[in-house]
Amino acid sequence: MSKQGKFYGIGVGPGAPDLLTLRAVAILKIADVVCVPRSSAAKDPIALKVAGGYISPQAELLEISTPMVRDQAVLNTEWQAGAEKIAARLTAGKTVAFITIGDAMLFSTYTYLLDKVQALLPDVIAESIPGVTSFSATAALLNVALAEGNEKLAIIPAIDDPAELRCILTKFPNAVLMKVAGKYTQIVDILEELDLKNKAVLMSRLGYPDQFFTRDLDSLRGAKLDYLSLILVKREGF
Repeated sequence: MSKQGKFYGIGVGPGAPDLLTLRAVAILKIADVVCVPRSSAAKDPIALKVAGGYISPQAELLEISTPMVRDQAVLNTEWQAGAEKIAARLTAGKTVAFITIGDAMLFSTYTYLLDKVQALLPDVIAESIPGVTSFSATAALLNVALAEGNEKLAIIPAIDDPAELRCILTKFPNAVLMKVAGKYTQIVDILEELDLKNKAVLMSRLGYPDQFFTRDLDSLRGAKLDYLSLILVKREGF
């Protein structure tokens, strides 16, 4: 019986291949199986575009369905199916790595898969490798601190209730608004209401050839923003 393989979760950063960590690259070179999250059949996996150059030519590329839906039953079914594929390869003694954009432990499908893999294989050895987050890379590109001294920083994913966003922005001098594409106009309206619209920057597709940022948030009202878009807010301005 083969020895059980090790499971890795690898954050591949925001988009630029040269922002992967040395640890991430080292594991990608030796992994027998690299799990590639696919959210849609129509789109090429983003994480594979970022990390593909570091993956061993001999590695199996295993697509894991990660649909961008809110139906929890659908998500659980897909995560379970993905975990079973991963567990089968780990049981066969293979080293398995799951790649994910950004950081492996922040708003990542990897954490749900990890839970399910651990439920299937309680003795599995797992290692999570951190990646550069999109918001830290954005701050670095702009040469602006996310927070200084004793300042507070809020990291906020997509919010359905605008009142919740208002509450957070009144309490935190610095904020990262992630996944803003779906609620962009509402978000800009709230920023304007709180006199923060001119103290915010939108970044889209950081690390890709078509990346762009703007402080003119009004210019993108009605535009179709990419999923990889975020807004940094600083009450003191930029």
